[in-house]
Amino acid sequence: MILYEDTPFHIGTAGYKFDDWTGNFYPRGTQNENMLGYYSKDKGIKFLELTFTFYTDPTEEITKNIAENSAEDLEFSVRLPKRFLKNPSSFFDASRFKNGLDPIYPRVKAYFADFFYAFAPSRANLDHIAALRDRFSDKPFFVELANRRWYKEKYIQEIKNLGVGMVVCDYPSSSGLAPYMVNSFERNAYFRLYGNSPKWISHDTRDLEYNYKKDELEKIIKDASALSAISDNVFISFCNSSKGCAPKNAIDLRKMLESKKHG
Repeated sequence: MILYEDTPFHIGTAGYKFDDWTGNFYPRGTQNENMLGYYSKDKGIKFLELTFTFYTDPTEEITKNIAENSAEDLEFSVRLPKRFLKNPSSFFDASRFKNGLDPIYPRVKAYFADFFYAFAPSRANLDHIAALRDRFSDKPFFVELANRRWYKEKYIQEIKNLGVGMVVCDYPSSSGLAPYMVNSFERNAYFRLYGNSPKWISHDTRDLEYNYKKDELEKIIKDASALSAISDNVFISFCNSSKGCAPKNAIDLRKMLESKKHG
C-alpha cells in the first residue's frame, strides 16, 4: 500500500452536536458551547461536516461562533439545504446561503448534496445536479446518490462530465442502497461512512449505531490511499453518529493512518 505524503486526508464526522455523544465521546457535563473545542482541540479532529445547514441557513453570527470555538486549523465541508435538493433555486439564494459562511469561508473545502433514495436517474435530475454545480462552483461540489440505479457506467460518466464528484458511500450491504464504489473526482475524493448496522435492512430503515472494526478501517485506508495517488484531497466523514461511534472511529482511522505513514 502506498501513502502519498503530499495528499491531505481530511478525517472527521457528519456533525458534532448529538445528545448521546455526551458520556460516550464528550465528558459528562460538557456544555454545547464547549463541544466543538473538545472535538477539534482536545481530541485533534481536524475536519467536520456542517450538517445543520440542511435544516437552517448559516448566519454570520453562527459561523463566527463556530470559528471562535474551534481550533484554527479545523476545516469544513458544508451540506446543502433541503430546499436545494427539491429545487436548485436561484443564484441569489445560493449567494445568500454562502454569505452566512463568511467567517469560516477560507476553511470550507467542499460542498455536498446528499440525495436520498427517491432521487432516481433521469435527465431532469441530471439537469438538477448541473444547476446545483453552477450555483456552488466556488468550491469542489459532490453529490451523494443513495439510489443504486445511478451506479451504471453511463450515469457515472455523465456526472463526471458535469464536473461533479460522486461521494463514495459505505451503506449496509443489506440496505438496497448505493454500492460501495471507489472513485475520485477531478483530484478530490470523498468518503461518507455509515456503517453496517444489521437493523438497516432497507432504504427506509436507517440505523446509525455501528462501530467500525479494525479490519474495516484498514480497508478504508487501503481504498483511500489508492485514490490519494490521483487526488489533491481525500475527505473521509464518519456518519455512524449514534452513541459517539463516529468521532471514535475518526480518531482510530487517523491514528492508524499516521502509524502507516511513519512506520
